[in-house]
Amino acid sequence: MFGQPLALGDARITYDSLSPLDLRQSVAALVDDLGEDLLQITCANGDIVDVGWYPAWHAQGRLRVVAVRGQDWEAPVFSAQPEKDPQALLQALRAALASVA
Repeated sequence: MFGQPLALGDARITYDSLSPLDLRQSVAALVDDLGEDLLQITCANGDIVDVGWYPAWHAQGRLRVVAVRGQDWEAPVFSAQPEKDPQALLQALRAALASVA
């Protein structure tokens, strides 16, 4: 992802509209593509790592990475709001995946 390895272990990417985006571009250039559903990774045990932009399609939004266990979206086991930067996002994804490993 973004030219860097992302060790998924027994997880798999089940939805991805994030990879085609160049996060180095300005928010203004990307805003029409920045929705709540950008990336979802599903673990073999059903745990989920999810990436979205909140509020969706809003220039003042932020990335949010969450890890959810047992479909309990109200109480994620991991939550982060990394900067709109590929390295920061990869770091948050790795931490989210580690939290549900």
